[in-house]
Amino acid sequence: RDGAGISYGKHQATDRADSLDKIVKKYIAEGGSHAAKLQPYLPQLASNETAKVNPSSPPEWAKNLVSLLKEAGSDPKMQSAQDAIFDENYWDPATKHADQIGLKTALGYAVIYDTCIHSGPGRVGTHRAAFPEKSPKNGGDEKAWVKAYVSARKAWLLGNSNPIVRKTIYRMEAFEKMMADGNWDLNTPISVRGVKIP
Repeated sequence: RDGAGISYGKHQATDRADSLDKIVKKYIAEGGSHAAKLQPYLPQLASNETAKVNPSSPPEWAKNLVSLLKEAGSDPKMQSAQDAIFDENYWDPATKHADQIGLKTALGYAVIYDTCIHSGPGRVGTHRAAFPEKSPKNGGDEKAWVKAYVSARKAWLLGNSNPIVRKTIYRMEAFEKMMADGNWDLNTPISVRGVKIP
């Protein structure tokens, strides 16, 4: 019920962000095994129709689309399409932002990547403008900058008009704990919300 519509795949591509649309188009262009069956759903994806659906009682066409996407998920061409679109939409912009800021630590990169996948790459600039700390590229201290950025993002999440978005402050709390633990290199194991990453 976050208004994003279908959230799909290993990177949680959403309809409203148009990343799901791009993945399905790429999958069709690559001749995936479910391409012909997915083709008729392109107009609904293009107009973000799944974002308008009540997830408690979705219409038959939305149920069918979800079923098809689940089936296509085991096709290597679908997995490849997901990776390609996520690199293009999120990973590449995140690393470009991190490089421009002058970040070097894994945690610094993770914080920027998290913003990109959660709120879109454009949101990085919004948060950067919300605090005066100098970036490492401009002679600032990376750890101080990342702490200030996480604080600004946390405030933005808490002040969001969408109550579901406000609940996602756990993301920033996880980063705050990693910083407090001095785990700037993201050495494993890491525990996040009770899930241990070995």
